[in-house]
Amino acid sequence: MPMTSHSRSGSDTGPTSRRASVARLVRGIPLSVLRQMPERARAIHLPFRPEVAPTAPAPNEDLPAPAFEPAGRAPSQPQVRFLEIETDEVEPEVKASGFRRWPFLLVVCLPLFVTSVYLFFIAADRYTSEASFVIRKGHANPLGLTGGLARNDDDSFAISAYISSRDAAGYLVRNVEFVERMTRSEADFLTRLDRFWASDTTEEIYEYMQDVVTVEFDPDSGISTLEVLAFRPEDAQAISEALLQEAERLVNRMNDRASADAIAFGESLVEEVEARIRDVQARMTEFRNTESVLDPAAQSQSQIILLTELTQQALTIETEIAQLRATASQSPKLRSLLDRKAALDKQIADVRGQLAGDSNSMAPKISAYEALSLERELSVQALTAAYKALEQARQEAAVNRLYLQRISEPNLPDRPSHPRIILTLLLVGGCAWLAYWLGGMLLRVTLEHRH
Repeated sequence: MPMTSHSRSGSDTGPTSRRASVARLVRGIPLSVLRQMPERARAIHLPFRPEVAPTAPAPNEDLPAPAFEPAGRAPSQPQVRFLEIETDEVEPEVKASGFRRWPFLLVVCLPLFVTSVYLFFIAADRYTSEASFVIRKGHANPLGLTGGLARNDDDSFAISAYISSRDAAGYLVRNVEFVERMTRSEADFLTRLDRFWASDTTEEIYEYMQDVVTVEFDPDSGISTLEVLAFRPEDAQAISEALLQEAERLVNRMNDRASADAIAFGESLVEEVEARIRDVQARMTEFRNTESVLDPAAQSQSQIILLTELTQQALTIETEIAQLRATASQSPKLRSLLDRKAALDKQIADVRGQLAGDSNSMAPKISAYEALSLERELSVQALTAAYKALEQARQEAAVNRLYLQRISEPNLPDRPSHPRIILTLLLVGGCAWLAYWLGGMLLRVTLEHRH
């Protein structure tokens, strides 16, 4: 096939417009084709069919003349010609495409390689010991006795919170050699307690314990599950057993505290009422000694009986005196009756004066003594109620005790649970690929915005 080159126009705008049009056409060529060209090539030949114009002609642009059909070729086949174009605008794009593999290697392949080396050659095996327990609370039957056990979710949350607390971490350090168990010789530099970036503080130990000790509460069943992670199976089992024993001691302390508080309140109430009764009794004794009266009410009753008898005698004598005055006014007996009547009236006046009339009478004494008696009676009733409350507090303390029941004992694992190689590689690979994709999208949007 003959190859011809189009003629360049002598004007200044023709070549510039032509290069711009051809550059737009070249952007559709695959990069694999452009990479096969010499890096410093200044021109390429592009075939095209004259009846299909690749781009709209620019003003003053010289279009290539249609090629003549050679002899022996069917006139229906169009002649293919080549355009000579400059590749100055395409060359930077070809050079930049060679560097696209480096971001993928750095963002995706390198993290996966480093993670694989760590997981397969450096990471230490770790073992998980698991135990489960439930917190129960006693409840009373209609007779007031212990009728069974019921779940108690509030105290279960309290026990779970304690196992994950700083107090539990301090207990493990003091009693179970937690630091020595977490710095075994087989531990790797990323999962051991004394990592190179960690500080030698109790807060660091607490944060590390939260990573290796987990407790989960199931609200549907009320069962709490304790998991301990260590570098040796016996270490994981020992730490789990120590935490359960400390949780049981915590439950017992909570029971003792609740029982002691309830019983102490009842006892204090009883002591207060007893002190009140003793005070009333002391004031009554002082009253009796001061007034020289054992019981003013009882003594007043005898004086009232005496007053009644004297009044009846005086009435009888008055009757006799009236009869004598009517029948024998000069009788000597009348004089004696009058004398007896005067003596009775004086005696009646004295008895009435002792019962009431002034501050030395029995009336104020009876009033003061009745007030003391009423206070003593109310204090005795309060003491009876206090004794009942104390007894009820003791019964409730015995009935409403908490119990930590173990569902499963801490096991001795026979195979490591960590590291989880497949899951870790999938997570690292997924995150790296996501970062690579987001970075590529961001770069593409930025370049398009700049153009």
